[in-house]
Amino acid sequence: MKKLVLLSVIVFGLILTSCSNDDNDDVIKEEVTLEGDWRVTNIDFSVMTEGGFPASDACIWELVTGFEFHADKSFYYILGDLDRPLFDPYAQDYWTWSGDTDGFTINQTNPRNPPYSFALTPVQIGIDNTGDKPVLTFEAELSNGSYASFRLVKEAIDKTKFPAVTDPDGNTYQCGFFD
Repeated sequence: MKKLVLLSVIVFGLILTSCSNDDNDDVIKEEVTLEGDWRVTNIDFSVMTEGGFPASDACIWELVTGFEFHADKSFYYILGDLDRPLFDPYAQDYWTWSGDTDGFTINQTNPRNPPYSFALTPVQIGIDNTGDKPVLTFEAELSNGSYASFRLVKEAIDKTKFPAVTDPDGNTYQCGFFD
């Protein structure tokens, strides 16, 4: 009888342990890589330098709707749909990239072409992989001396969705220089 009670306790304990382990299983997400399409959702300026060639940093960056990181280390900035196209990012191999989600650099192969340098060395890089789609955040100094925080979502780039841009006071910013 004692053996039967002991056996019952052990079996019951194993069942409880087994059930509780099922409840605590964590979903293992894939490691996030830079390769692929990233849609730019937000650009928040902490320092906004006015002027520059061909326009201020904010006027240039408000047009960028996405980043394309390719496996061969080529890189493309994707501009939003405008009434008149300003620039074809695929016309030449303008940019390359190196690094990973811990630290990366976007290099412009010819700093004078296009006339604005889109080279970036992001800092304060963060990856949030807890939602449906990975989110990449970083800060960077821009070509004309401005500083901004970027938020990108790893998903198809929609050229009709321009990023939300804010000035250093947190107000919505729209340059409209290229309208």
